[in-house]
Amino acid sequence: MILSCDDWSGFQAELVTLFEASFERTIDMDYFDWRYFRNPENKLLFSIERSEGILIASYSASPVRIACGGVSYDSALSMTTMTHPKARGKGLFPKLARELYAEMNQQGTHFVWGFPNANSYPIFKNKLDWEDITEIPALNLTVDSSSVRKYQLSDLVHRDDDFLFSYPGLDQDMLIRVHRDRDYLKWRYCDNPVNKYQCFVVIDGERVSSYVVTKSYNQGVDLVDIQVKNEDEAAVILAHVIRFFIDSGIARFCCWAPSHHFVHGILERFGFMQDVPVTYFGGKSLIESSKLEGWNDCSSWYIQMGDSDVY
Repeated sequence: MILSCDDWSGFQAELVTLFEASFERTIDMDYFDWRYFRNPENKLLFSIERSEGILIASYSASPVRIACGGVSYDSALSMTTMTHPKARGKGLFPKLARELYAEMNQQGTHFVWGFPNANSYPIFKNKLDWEDITEIPALNLTVDSSSVRKYQLSDLVHRDDDFLFSYPGLDQDMLIRVHRDRDYLKWRYCDNPVNKYQCFVVIDGERVSSYVVTKSYNQGVDLVDIQVKNEDEAAVILAHVIRFFIDSGIARFCCWAPSHHFVHGILERFGFMQDVPVTYFGGKSLIESSKLEGWNDCSSWYIQMGDSDVY
């Protein structure tokens, strides 16, 4: 069964119960509602299975627009697979995924893509015909006292944690990336009911030309979203962000940056090195006639931590 938006209120509590049974941990009800129901695209992508009146399995995706060269496409981020322990081993995950992909095809969704874990990735590849795009290594940095002078604060960098400025033109190059307008950014980072993010920006008037979104954890900081105009602004804003947290007593940093983008080289100069964890990235074209050229080539993408639901 494919859920519609009108079904959501009647199934939300059951889905939360299924999540807790599947993963043996709780999930915040507000987070569930924010992630699946209040997304900027106003779509619900959920396929469910019931048995004897009980919800026993589901597969879901989150609608996301991707962009390349100023042209946007409807896509979906593959999300949580939930199966009740008593219903495992019956092939429900691929069954529900195929049902949802057929529905997304009818809705005009061009691609489904995501970051499966090691347990589910073989099923995506072997039973759902996903294609490998790449494996994404973490870039990690630990700052010691001898290297602090590399990183300097800049008067060009400001804060916009509430995303009040204008965020135009950050996805106009020929790389495939999530379309980031102000509405999406505000939903993804400001409206998140569980995680707290900080946004550092370089602005031209009221318009943002570069930004870095961060999330603090334990004794470290994830640079979850790095979008920059050019190498000069990238160096300035990254140095500022690192120094800001060093001055707050933080010395560990982590991010993603594709090796074919200039951001990767700047991060390496600042001391970032490839390390674990390594994240699988793959996907599947749902509308063959509108396949975006190079979508399954890692050098065609600019992917950030914030594109995943994990960070």
